[in-house]
Amino acid sequence: MAGIITFDTELRDGAARLALQDMLDQMDNKRPFYASVGERLLSSTKDRFRQQNAPDGTPWAPLSPRTIKARESAGLTPISILRARGYLAGSINYIATSDEVSVGSGVAYAAIHQLGGTINKPARQAKIYRMKDDNGQVGRRFVKKGDANHVTDVTIPAHKINIPARPYLGLTAADEEGILEDAQDWLMG
Repeated sequence: MAGIITFDTELRDGAARLALQDMLDQMDNKRPFYASVGERLLSSTKDRFRQQNAPDGTPWAPLSPRTIKARESAGLTPISILRARGYLAGSINYIATSDEVSVGSGVAYAAIHQLGGTINKPARQAKIYRMKDDNGQVGRRFVKKGDANHVTDVTIPAHKINIPARPYLGLTAADEEGILEDAQDWLMG
């Protein structure tokens, strides 16, 4: 028959007793620890946007020629991946509670860039606006509706847009080491 062995200890050193009590009190409110983890991951994620790589260090898939052309047409710089206007990178935030930290983005397209996917676009009707020159020839360039003097109704066929996964959320090896250091610092108080 197995017996139970118990030990009772008494800390007589007042400073040690206070230090132990402080450590136990800290464990009741873990929010400061999770907030420091959130700050660390927020910084690490912003670094990944600058470096354009996944948490495991692999580079993000390059922009497609079509995306580069669309950005140039819109007057945007086609150099940075996932940062045409900076909305996604600027939306990364964290929420720390006493039980966990959540890091993410609230923008609608965040998940498809993190995980990749296919967007199925249905066929649709549209109008294209162009200008006729003085000879009555319709120009090849599209113009704004207000500038047009020629309108053509067109059918845009159904098509798919494939978005490659470009993971920006996650833990790097350095993040994991840093979180362990944060935990030690937090426990030692």
